[in-house]
Amino acid sequence: MMDMDDPLDFENEDPIVNPPPDVKRRKKVIGLDDLLCDFYKEKSKHIDKANKQKKARKIYDSDEDENGKEALLSKYVNDCQNQMNEISGEEDIQEWGLSMFGDQEIPPALVLPELGSCCLFKDFTNNEMSSMVDLTGDKGGILLEGLLKNGWLTRLVLTCAHAETLICKWTLNLLLYSSKEELRSSACDFWCSILESQKEVNGRPVKIDWLPSYHEIKGALETYGFQFSSSPNSNHANTDFESQGPPQSIRAWITFVAACCQTRGKKRIFAISQAEQLAEVTVWLLLDRRLLGLSLLLHDCLESIVGYFKEGEWVCSCKKITNSLASRVPSDINCLKMVESISGVDARSKHLRSALANQMLMVLLEHREANEEEILSSLVSINVKEKGCDLFKTYISMALAENWLLHGSLLEEKPVLKEMWGVFLRNCSCQINSTDLRAFASKIRTKASYLLQGCVIN
Repeated sequence: MMDMDDPLDFENEDPIVNPPPDVKRRKKVIGLDDLLCDFYKEKSKHIDKANKQKKARKIYDSDEDENGKEALLSKYVNDCQNQMNEISGEEDIQEWGLSMFGDQEIPPALVLPELGSCCLFKDFTNNEMSSMVDLTGDKGGILLEGLLKNGWLTRLVLTCAHAETLICKWTLNLLLYSSKEELRSSACDFWCSILESQKEVNGRPVKIDWLPSYHEIKGALETYGFQFSSSPNSNHANTDFESQGPPQSIRAWITFVAACCQTRGKKRIFAISQAEQLAEVTVWLLLDRRLLGLSLLLHDCLESIVGYFKEGEWVCSCKKITNSLASRVPSDINCLKMVESISGVDARSKHLRSALANQMLMVLLEHREANEEEILSSLVSINVKEKGCDLFKTYISMALAENWLLHGSLLEEKPVLKEMWGVFLRNCSCQINSTDLRAFASKIRTKASYLLQGCVIN
């Protein structure tokens, strides 16, 4: 029989009710192997700690190394860039352009006190309607300005077929010196109209009592500050453009000179030497970058001046023009630009361009007097493979020789010149490697190859 006071079965399993008996722990014996393991564990901890500290210090030092490497790389890049700039710098700075105008002078007075005494003015004052208008003092000049601007003065002069001296001088002063664009343009139209009438065959030419001389034309340029005698300055110089030319009147000046030269058949306004100097001035104006917007007008003017000479005068005058231009132009890119600024659309322009290129080539090669074979022999003797060879001078010489030979008839007349020209082009094309980094080396090789193809085809 089970006693009621005995614990239940599950209560016997409860550790709280029936705690397990105490068991005495056995002491563990520490051997030599255990000591070695503990030693190596501690040593390993010290090594790991030292490695972590070293790694952290390496990471810190690596930042400084990266900065140093970056600075070194930047230095190498800068050095390389400087070397490339030295190689190509000469080519980059070659830009054409000359400043042909210096300080401007004060222009003369535009109003002529005796203007009211001209016949055209008196005819108007004698009219019955003139009593309604006060034409005394400055009002008469204002009236004439109004007639000029709306074109009535031109119509009256063409109808009367008579241009009086006072009217001519007054309108020319406005054309050359007026600060008002409308007056300059109207005065220029007036002069172009009366000069154009001189070429009419069936029409009635206007009787012109006074024609401007070269003194008035040149005097206007001097007032504008044009440099006739001194050497032209580079356009890149620091200059005060507010006090220097060219003035706005230069457009009317160019148009007027062209109109004067187109009337050579009926009126001889300029002497031959004066026309030669006008041709030189026009070519110089083509080198002023501030007149780029007037290039077409300047080309038309130069064409008119070139056509001003008679057949027997042109050859001698062309030589004088080219000698004068070649003696003043600097031996840089401007001498080539001057040649290329001559259009060469007609026979005389081609002759002028070829002759000018020949004169400049002799100046560049330091030949005072040389025939065609001697000039080309000097070109053939250039050794473009030498490091000391002036490739810029060679490039300019090639371009000048191209304009000299290809705009003339020498290659057809003398086959030996064509052969020597081909030898020079082959030297420039074949003796310069594609890896040559000298200034103008690639330009010389490319241009020579292109010209050589045309020389072989022809």
